[in-house]
Amino acid sequence: MNCLLNYGYAIIYSRIWIALLSHGINPYISYLHVSQDGKPTLVYDFIEQFRSQAVDRVIIAMIQRDEPFIFKDGLLDIKTRIALSENIFERWNRIELFRGERIRFSEIVYKCAGKMAAYIRGEEKIYKPYIAKW
Repeated sequence: MNCLLNYGYAIIYSRIWIALLSHGINPYISYLHVSQDGKPTLVYDFIEQFRSQAVDRVIIAMIQRDEPFIFKDGLLDIKTRIALSENIFERWNRIELFRGERIRFSEIVYKCAGKMAAYIRGEEKIYKPYIAKW
């Protein structure tokens, strides 16, 4: 299970990083995680609101569908990595209702990054995080 989760999180870390950078946010500052030299701790903070929906939920659904997970020498084999990636990107592009608007999950991430940037710059009084609906 850990291999599946870690692989999935690695996929969306890069997407989260891009969303933050696109709004001019320094990924090396943080609020929840302790700052660490050379570590994008704000990426680790920001991903928390999305990873259960973008990865955990996907893996649970794959398990419920009895999709095979094959490990070779303690690592995910190529077919498993491809299947997991495809499922994560399908979720990443799925349309959902967010604050009265039907948009892709990926756009929600970008909108939240923009709102966080506005909050950090003092343009917004509060930051409302993404709250998943299961």
